[in-house]
Amino acid sequence: MTETLACARVRVLLEPFVDGELSAEQAESVRAHLATCDDCRLQHDQAVSLPFRMRALRSPLPPVTLLPAVMGSLAPAQRNAQRAWTLLIPEAVLAGFILWYLSGIEGLAALASGAWGDLQTLATWGAGSAPLPEIPTADVLLLGALALLSITAAYHLSVLARLADAGARPTLAERRRA
Repeated sequence: MTETLACARVRVLLEPFVDGELSAEQAESVRAHLATCDDCRLQHDQAVSLPFRMRALRSPLPPVTLLPAVMGSLAPAQRNAQRAWTLLIPEAVLAGFILWYLSGIEGLAALASGAWGDLQTLATWGAGSAPLPEIPTADVLLLGALALLSITAAYHLSVLARLADAGARPTLAERRRA
């Protein structure tokens, strides 16, 4: 025999009833009440329709081009980031060479005093009192390395600027809308 349920109790049990989570005895009690109560039956109809409608919904299948498009938009950024680090290699080699040449503070002091002496000789050379100073081969090599380092740095800055512009390109969603 099924027990008679009050409307408040039936409304609490409606969701488990719709989901099939009630015992057979409780489910029979809810069915008996729904047969006699219009308000609870209306609530039951609404509760039943929502899960039915939710199960009827299907997610659309993604387009077959989605994965290649996403991976294609990610791959250049990874390669560009790796390439940006490799741009520092020639600069590191040239900086290492210059540091080796200068050999610390003593080398820097010797270079500064030699450059100062050369500047003094050049200043008096125009007056005709001194011969044109000899430029050491190592100084020419160092000047060439400095020029090469400057040119390389300028090139790398232009590459990095282009990478920054490429990073500002439209996202996949923006390209899809276009």
